[in-house]
Amino acid sequence: MKKQYFSGLLVFTALAAHATSSPVIDKELLQKAQKQVEKIEYFIKKQDNTTTYHSPNPVNGLKASYTGNELNIVSEKADQQWAFKLTVKEVGGYNPVAQPLVSMNENSVQFNHDHHFKVEYTNDEKGIQQKFIIQEAGTATGKVTVQLQPEEGWNARYKSATSLAFENKGQELDYSDLKVTDAKGKKLPAHFTVHQNQVEISVDAEHAAFPLSLQSIVGELTLLYARTIMQSDQAGAQMGAAVSSAGDVNADGYPDVVVGAPYYSKGESHEGAVFIFYGSGPNGINPNNYTLLEKNVPEGHFGEYIAGGGDVNGDGFDDVLVGVPYHAGTFNNDTGMVYVYYGSAAGTSTTPEIIRSSRQGDHFGVSVAIAPDIDGDGNDDVLIGADNGEGYVTVVYGTSWGLEFAFTSELAVGGATRFGSKVSDAGSISGAGSRAIMVVSNEGLYIFNGDFSGVEMTPSQTIPRPDQAGSFGSAIAGGGDVNGDGYDDIIVGAKDYADIEHNRLQSGAFFLYIGSSTGIVTTPHQVVTSGQDSTLYASQIAFVGDINQDGFDDAVVGAPKWKDGWDESQEEREGAVFMYYGYPPGINFWAAGYIHSDKTNALLGSSVAGVGDVNGDGYPDLLVGAPQCNNPQPQEGIAAIFLGAPYTPARMANPQNAASNQRTAERKRRPGR
Repeated sequence: MKKQYFSGLLVFTALAAHATSSPVIDKELLQKAQKQVEKIEYFIKKQDNTTTYHSPNPVNGLKASYTGNELNIVSEKADQQWAFKLTVKEVGGYNPVAQPLVSMNENSVQFNHDHHFKVEYTNDEKGIQQKFIIQEAGTATGKVTVQLQPEEGWNARYKSATSLAFENKGQELDYSDLKVTDAKGKKLPAHFTVHQNQVEISVDAEHAAFPLSLQSIVGELTLLYARTIMQSDQAGAQMGAAVSSAGDVNADGYPDVVVGAPYYSKGESHEGAVFIFYGSGPNGINPNNYTLLEKNVPEGHFGEYIAGGGDVNGDGFDDVLVGVPYHAGTFNNDTGMVYVYYGSAAGTSTTPEIIRSSRQGDHFGVSVAIAPDIDGDGNDDVLIGADNGEGYVTVVYGTSWGLEFAFTSELAVGGATRFGSKVSDAGSISGAGSRAIMVVSNEGLYIFNGDFSGVEMTPSQTIPRPDQAGSFGSAIAGGGDVNGDGYDDIIVGAKDYADIEHNRLQSGAFFLYIGSSTGIVTTPHQVVTSGQDSTLYASQIAFVGDINQDGFDDAVVGAPKWKDGWDESQEEREGAVFMYYGYPPGINFWAAGYIHSDKTNALLGSSVAGVGDVNGDGYPDLLVGAPQCNNPQPQEGIAAIFLGAPYTPARMANPQNAASNQRTAERKRRPGR
């Protein structure tokens, strides 16, 4: 099914245009001229001898026309032939007038209906912004409504209080995430209803200061560019195979990020490398400011297993881990190691402290994580998985003198296989002050509680692998509270989950488990499956904080072999990342946003991470990897930063400057999808 999307509000800023320097023309002037040319492309013009205004929207592949009471949109893409019309029936108790006053300024046009209300459209690279400005309430009920009518053939379908969809012969358009504020900037409660195919936006304005502002953006959901693209400039490096938050390694107040490039060569073939990129305000990550870490071993693939986001030696600077489960390209009988790179005011040190296994061939370092201060001594702690055979996990307790001679404990579960294949902090699953970690084996997932003496040696809870959940534990995420009840929740991916109901034998799925006063509720609270088969959906999962600032933590899910579209012309294995919002019942089944690469075999979504607020604007940001993206070097790979923003519906875009459509991954899908 082809989809386009209407969405409520802006999330990520667009990537600024870059001009090539010239020895004759001043670079700054050239950039200003280029930006002005780009801006002119979006100007709205009046159609001759009519009351209609129109504009192209080249980034989104749309063309729009506007009248006092209608918005018309058509696709300009060769493979998408559709037209949509939305009619304004009533606003704030008033009907549109036949001849509204019109004012126009470059890329915006406003229709003033006898000073009762205004309908305003702004056209730019973010999409077509639709805004209702209500000057006064038409009734004394304290309730303000807007009535909208889609044209015949388009059916309005209710999805949630803040989201709905329009459907017509396999085409689906999404309209969601309202932003309603009063004259003082106060956010007002608002919701959708659908009755006899008429849409109503209802606003609680009892204590509001008029005028009110209701705003949305019309266009494809995944329009905008990544704020920052990080690349290796080396063919075959596969940068972005692993990504992580680094925490704040230089303690400058801005979080930093870690990106692995396991096939990077610098003196040694495929030795691998790890890049530390530094956050700053207001632009976020600077792709030209980084520290390079390497191992100098041929075929070492350094950078496949990375972690950050904690201060293990208590010096005030966050640190970075790199797992090295093998020496040169194969596990064989190598003794695994974990490299610890300490932060400093100057950035990450390039001289590591090394934690070594004493057992050959145990895959020590195949999973690594930093857990926030399990034992309450002020230092964060390290988790290291070794999953060969039965497997085990080493907990290294942070100390002010470093980790090489720190106290450790070893966790194992009798009868398990590949115990330690994934390790992670589980957060405060039983309430404030509690800490727990989680470990994956072939048989399921194990929760270990922590206290002042460290991690308990026996799991407090076990979640057996559910039926049909192939590769249960392919990804795990903890430390997020999706339903706002004060207890952290966990998400477990199963990239080979079999959706028997829809005949997708490797659909992939993620399982949400809710925290409580007694720990994790081991019965899945929700199961969300993919709408395609064999995409590796849920092979990567991360909490990203409360990216839309609604009080509930949100999550992203990677599907690196996702194919956007349903016909053979679409790019194979381009990959995708889905954004899911938290809300009181748990995780919203409908993906709020979606990124795809529009590049064949890019494998976008092979890695995902919530990285905190890298640009200091108060909103958490997202990091994703596409390790086989040609940019332009073949398979050099990229990592991309997307910035959060207020009222975000996770409007995200691919890093290759191509607009794209959201594809919702949900558990129940209608036949024919």
